[in-house]
Amino acid sequence: MPSELTRRTYGHDPIQILSNGTVLVDHGPMHMLISAFENGKPLVNLAEEGAHFAIQILEDLAKFLPVIKKKSLDLEVEEAFPDVVRRMIEATKKMGEPDLTPLAAVAGTASDVVADFMLSKGVTKIIVDNGGDIAIRLREGEVARVGVKTEIDARQPTYLVSIDSTMGVGGVATSGLGGRSFTKGIASAASVLSESASLADAAATVVGNYTDIEDPSITKSLAEEIYPDTDINGEWVTVKVGKLSQEKIEEALNSGLSKAYSIYQKGLIKGALIALQGRVVWTEPLNLWLKKL
Repeated sequence: MPSELTRRTYGHDPIQILSNGTVLVDHGPMHMLISAFENGKPLVNLAEEGAHFAIQILEDLAKFLPVIKKKSLDLEVEEAFPDVVRRMIEATKKMGEPDLTPLAAVAGTASDVVADFMLSKGVTKIIVDNGGDIAIRLREGEVARVGVKTEIDARQPTYLVSIDSTMGVGGVATSGLGGRSFTKGIASAASVLSESASLADAAATVVGNYTDIEDPSITKSLAEEIYPDTDINGEWVTVKVGKLSQEKIEEALNSGLSKAYSIYQKGLIKGALIALQGRVVWTEPLNLWLKKL
């Protein structure tokens, strides 16, 4: 165990406390970093409460797995559903895509629910990072600096966005080839900023999917052949992308960017960035918000 970590185990659920006051929940599919601050002071106990709450969210999701594997447009939001399930359904339905299931927004929604739980305690800054799908809650005067990658599995970000309470950004999410979830597209990263992590997660999935093109260098597979318990049976997903011509790169990026602008114009997102094989494009107002590192 690294020296900067203190390990605490509650039942079988490991919760690790970093030296900077951030709490890590590493449980099943969840790898969540939780930070809470009051005027710059880390609130470790509150972050630990958030960690317990995050584990409860996983238990709720497991109970409703048959529901959240269905197509979102076929579902109605029911009072009997837990908050996390209702939010997942609502976010993915807003995208209007017939192939989306609520699971397309699961990581971002879990971040949102944990962040909102802690926000009720009167803190000034909350960051909940669930494997790169990030919920941000800021009171006036607070700033969050979020790195944006152009390769989803890169160690370091390429750009930095400084987010304050006036921007209306409550979530940042990234989809793309090499991530934890399947993608139909070929983008190395599709990052989205929105008012919530739930909407950002759903939109990033859609934008990433829309970078799909035809090319001999692209290898596809049926989702169930890779993961039999998938929620997108019968759908072709990208496995590998070889070297593409500049024309094909532009085709994929333009397709994704067009979809991103469509979602942006509906008021569902604040902006999007798409990257593929060294090329990067983005919507407004990211030309004002992005800083190259």
